[in-house]
Amino acid sequence: MATVSAAVTVNLHSGAAHIAVGGPLAVHPGHSPPSVHPGHSPPSVVKLSPNDCPPPGAPQPSIVAIPLTRHLDVPILYYHYIRAIAPTPLNLSGFDLSIPPGLFAEQMALLHVEGAHTITIRTLMSALAGTATLPSHPVVLTFDDGYADFATAAEPVLARYGFVATDYVVSGFIGRRGYMTAAQVCAMDAAGMVIGSHTVHHIDLAAVPLAEARAEIDGDKAALARLLGHPVLDFAYPYGSFNATVVQLVQQAGFADAVTTMVGSIQAPDGRFLLHRTPLGGAPSLAIFARDAQLPQPTASESSLIASLGERPPPPRAPEVVLAQPGRAA
Repeated sequence: MATVSAAVTVNLHSGAAHIAVGGPLAVHPGHSPPSVHPGHSPPSVVKLSPNDCPPPGAPQPSIVAIPLTRHLDVPILYYHYIRAIAPTPLNLSGFDLSIPPGLFAEQMALLHVEGAHTITIRTLMSALAGTATLPSHPVVLTFDDGYADFATAAEPVLARYGFVATDYVVSGFIGRRGYMTAAQVCAMDAAGMVIGSHTVHHIDLAAVPLAEARAEIDGDKAALARLLGHPVLDFAYPYGSFNATVVQLVQQAGFADAVTTMVGSIQAPDGRFLLHRTPLGGAPSLAIFARDAQLPQPTASESSLIASLGERPPPPRAPEVVLAQPGRAA
C-alpha cells in the first residue's frame, strides 16, 4: 500500500510556506486501537528548526513542495465526551478525552463574550476557495465518535448561543450504550448541527486491507445518508490514522473534506483532506482555551460574566422521538 507524508515548512529566505510530501505518513505510528471504545493517543508534534530548510545551493531532499499560496489561520477544535470523570490511574485516557459539562458551558460562554463566530467546515472551504468571507474570530467546533452526551450535554449549550458544531458519527455504534440513538442523530441534524462520517466501526484505516477500508468509508457514508435523508460530506479519520491510499478512498467516496488529528490551525485549499485540529480534553483553564480558540485572554469582569453564564442551566430539549423501524411499531 503506497504511503506519503506531509509536513508544513517555511522557506527561511522567501518566507513562503509549503507542504512537503514524501515517505510514510501515519499520525499515530505504532498506536493500537483500544478494544473497548474509540480513543486517541496524543498526536505527535513535529518542531521545525532552521536546519530543516537547506541553505541556498545545498542538495534538496527528494520531496515535492506544494506552495501554500492561499491559506487561512482558523482553529478547528475537537472534543469527544462532555462528561465529568476523575483522572484515576486506570482512566487517564478517558479523562483526557472528556470535558466536564460545567467547563464546556464556560468555554462556550467565553466564545460568546469574546465575539467569536462558530462556522462549519463547508464555510471554511468556501473561504479558502475565495467564494465566502469569514466573520470575525471564526472557530470550527467538532466532536468525534457520536457520543450521547453531544445531544444531552453539548447541543443544548450550543443552541443557547446559536453555535454550530460537527459531530463525526460512527454509524455502527448508533444506539449502543453511551452513543447517540438514531433519533438523536436525526434530532441533531434537524437542530442545525452537522453530522459527519467516522467509518462504520471506527477502525484504523491505514492498518487494514484496501477492500475493508473502502467498505468502512463507503458504508458509513451510505448509512448516514439513508438515516438523514441527505448526503454526508464531512469525514474524520479514526485515530487520526491515514495514508495516501486512505486519503484517495475518502476522495473517491465523494467527501468534500476530511479532518485529521495533526495539531495546528493553518488550513489550505490544497489540504482539504488534511485539515488540522486542536484537541480539547481534561480540565484546561479558560486561559488555555482562549489561546487555542485564538481569542484574547478574558478580563476579570469578563471572567465573572462567563462564570455566571456557565452556571445557567441550558434550555430543556424536547422529548426524544422514537423512530419507526421496519417491522416494528413506532
